[in-house]
Amino acid sequence: MLQNRKELPELWSLKHRNDSEDRHVDYENSILDNSLSPYLYENDVMNGYLKRLQKLTSVLIDQMNVAKNFKNHLVDKYHYKQLG
Repeated sequence: MLQNRKELPELWSLKHRNDSEDRHVDYENSILDNSLSPYLYENDVMNGYLKRLQKLTSVLIDQMNVAKNFKNHLVDKYHYKQLG
């Protein structure tokens, strides 16, 4: 996710080591697996295509979050833990 990649991994883990509330979904590796029918993954060609499309889908969701947070001055523009 973009927020994790904008800083050094060591600094990000140091800042967030005491975060206990983890209600956000880590969609980078499982957004299409959880939202599409398992029947689509039975075909080998479609399975390979959907696995490649998953990274693009996660980037689009990350960019949507940046656009949504752009006018909110109270949070960082890469903040993704909002509930609504």
